[in-house]
Amino acid sequence: MPSKTVKTPLLNLVLLGDPGAGKATQAEYFAKKYKMFDYDMGRELTLLRQKDNKIDAVLQQKNDKGLLTPTAIVRKLNNDTILRTPTKTGILFDGHPKMVGEARIIAKLLKETNRTKPLVLYIRIPQQEVVSRIQQRQGYFNTKFSKRADDSAAALKNRAKYYRKNIAEVVEFFKSTYTFANIDGMGTRTQVRARIQKAINFYLKNYQEIYKENNNGKS
Repeated sequence: MPSKTVKTPLLNLVLLGDPGAGKATQAEYFAKKYKMFDYDMGRELTLLRQKDNKIDAVLQQKNDKGLLTPTAIVRKLNNDTILRTPTKTGILFDGHPKMVGEARIIAKLLKETNRTKPLVLYIRIPQQEVVSRIQQRQGYFNTKFSKRADDSAAALKNRAKYYRKNIAEVVEFFKSTYTFANIDGMGTRTQVRARIQKAINFYLKNYQEIYKENNNGKS
């Protein structure tokens, strides 16, 4: 008797990581490969700032000091993005959520829209490497060759403090809710990409087995 063909689930991916770990580069590649919507919070906030001067002023004050974006703004973006993305299109959460409250909201929205459970990956690099990469990073905040405004020494200190506490809470929530794996972020982009691909392959191959007792893997 022929074996039953198991349909590969639609991939939803939450790609988190330490500051400077190369999340955006990897997200761009995998979003394109799996035809996912690349939900980049930074890009969405930029578009929002361009439309609303009041929000732009608030975000400039917050972000340029390394502070968090107001929860109400993040919640609205999460809600609008998940609800407007067709259910036949996977979503790649590019570097966020960054607060456990946001993570819970995203999990709720994914369940309400009947999407498959996401794979959650965290790209890790040593703390010394975090500081080194961020200090060297070239951004596009004011000019093509300037560093990001939130890469100042004071802002870096704020962000490090934030990551130690808040990201740890997000990680713990996702570990208890979805399939989670740490990814070694050291080495070349190609090497890191191969590690991510290996995790995705395992997840897609074993998805039905992992969630067989939970409504066929729906959130």
